[in-house]
Amino acid sequence: MRRLVVNADDFGLTDGICRGIVYAMDHGVVRATTAMTRPPGAADRIAAHAGTLSGRMGIHFQLTGGHPPCLPPGEVPTLVTPEGVFARKRMDIGEVSADELRREWRAQLEFMRSRGVEPSHMDTHHHVHKRPDVFPVYLEFARELGIPARATNPDMAAALRAAGVPCADAFITHFFGEDLSPERFLDLVDAAFADLPDTAVVELMCHPGHSDAELSAITAYSAAREREIAVLTSAEVRRGLGKMGIAVAGMEAVAAK
Repeated sequence: MRRLVVNADDFGLTDGICRGIVYAMDHGVVRATTAMTRPPGAADRIAAHAGTLSGRMGIHFQLTGGHPPCLPPGEVPTLVTPEGVFARKRMDIGEVSADELRREWRAQLEFMRSRGVEPSHMDTHHHVHKRPDVFPVYLEFARELGIPARATNPDMAAALRAAGVPCADAFITHFFGEDLSPERFLDLVDAAFADLPDTAVVELMCHPGHSDAELSAITAYSAAREREIAVLTSAEVRRGLGKMGIAVAGMEAVAAK
């Protein structure tokens, strides 16, 4: 049977996002999440869910978001702004040192492990691993950890597989923004599987979360996260996937490829 892995980004960013992701996992089609380590309060949020989300929580490596790095800013000058924090967006990142990035991501990984989580899979915030100066380090970590890694395009998937890293057969990134409905969700899934074999595994990225003052203060993508929860927990989505012969699965489906 064809399998769909619905993976929620941004765990750890706020309490509302964590509660929303857990709700979507308990009551809907979300089966995996990746956690950020750098937002204020992320350590406690990760630790609080380390047991219940064991095997389902990956790491959302950061190089953006406006948060301070794990290492002292003076040790990773090419990764931070003059204020000593990560750039807000991928387009604002300058040329980075591979060694600094390697040490920073190692620190983020150990930070997560120290909170009781061994990541089950990996990706990056704002898909910074799409940058040619970042992808080699991303590939190093994926190969070392031996866990599924997100591939955002076929060339990236080929490079990961050549290194022995499991990744999904296709990746859906467009369930985001204004058109958040069961119909849109199912159309995206149907299109992704259209040219794939019956054994295919597809990953869909989502961003569910409960909108609150804390979230609204840091991002414009706040109320839409509530709409994502409504879709991801809807009976229409479950029925639609069933009619298409698509099973919802966790990252273990990718790991087994």
